[in-house]
Amino acid sequence: MARERIRWAVVVDRARQIVEGYEGGVTLRQVMYRLASEGVLPHTPSMYRHLSSHLAQARREGRFSDLIDTLREVHVPPAWTDAGSFLRESADWFGLDRTTGQSHAVYVAAEKDTLRQLLTGWLTEYGIPVLVVRGFGSQSTVGL
Repeated sequence: MARERIRWAVVVDRARQIVEGYEGGVTLRQVMYRLASEGVLPHTPSMYRHLSSHLAQARREGRFSDLIDTLREVHVPPAWTDAGSFLRESADWFGLDRTTGQSHAVYVAAEKDTLRQLLTGWLTEYGIPVLVVRGFGSQSTVGL
């Protein structure tokens, strides 16, 4: 594969299929891992940069959906048009702590932040917290 010319139109099409197969979004890193595991691209830093460039161009041209970018999120404080809309929406936020009175709690830990969106999408409705350790344990997570 190292000597083959990369057919970027084919790669972008396959990347689109991968992204469309996920619920709740996907990161560039997840797309790269899938493409590398399928043998579509070699898993190298330069191929990752090329993939990023080609998918960014496709997004600018409207040919590719947005990817999750956990490092460059814009954190906008919540706002509502009026108090009534706030009250209607806030009812959906109510949830009881499902661990109250229990001697043990369930947490799902992931090494990579790329999995956070996927895991929280599956587990939030069940009240299960998701912990991302980014490859390292931390003293702040010992007491959880």
